[in-house]
Amino acid sequence: MRLKVLGCYGGQLLGFRLTSFLINDSILLDAGSPTEVLSLEQQHDIRHICLSHTHLDHIKDIAFLADNRALKRMGGSIENRTIRIHSLAENNQILQQHFFNEKIWPDFTRIPAKDDAILKLVDIEPEQPFVVDDITITAIRVNHPVPCTGFLVDDGISQLIYSADTGNTDRLWEIANAQPNLKAVILDCSFPNAYQHLADISGHMTPQGMMRDLQKFALLGKVPVYLYHMKPETLNVMTAEVEMLNVTHLRMLTQVDELLI
Repeated sequence: MRLKVLGCYGGQLLGFRLTSFLINDSILLDAGSPTEVLSLEQQHDIRHICLSHTHLDHIKDIAFLADNRALKRMGGSIENRTIRIHSLAENNQILQQHFFNEKIWPDFTRIPAKDDAILKLVDIEPEQPFVVDDITITAIRVNHPVPCTGFLVDDGISQLIYSADTGNTDRLWEIANAQPNLKAVILDCSFPNAYQHLADISGHMTPQGMMRDLQKFALLGKVPVYLYHMKPETLNVMTAEVEMLNVTHLRMLTQVDELLI
């Protein structure tokens, strides 16, 4: 399994891109920034988006992926006509009612026609695996103010846990500890320790909060844990706090990371 970091930050400033991870060229985990990174041809390879939740930093580029796919079709392309968005039913309803509603953005679930649309919303259930492009994906509910799931990603050889946006949580680690071939965890760590109250009320973690959660992880120090969703404004402070933890195989992601899992 190949994972390319397209964006890994919880805020957008010059040079910092919002959350999006590309798996094997065709599957996105969230869609904060793919059109900022990928060429039109690379975007056209995307067939699936596994969407954790509907906060803007995770859905922003769905709009522009759809627009670019429509233009690609008009140019004569007959492959990869549709992008399927896999998310909780309540998230798909929010997308339909408040994003693709002809007011915020055109309804690409009906363009150019309902039976041949650019986007298809696919409802998923927590802890019910589904398969896309030979990858088995399982949604796991996590602790965030809106409906949100992390994902277990399994290619039959190795497994990845992506927490999505979460505060302290239990079920994610129960599932992580039960996996026989877990090779990596991507984990929320958004704010420095001084912002603990803000992290708590917004459903995110600080380095100290993240370490409390990692005590639930049986493979801590053995399986790499990659931190994401850092706020750019406080990145230097967080970097120092994470380094002070001195935990083996724990580090922050960067936008040039490509992982072979």
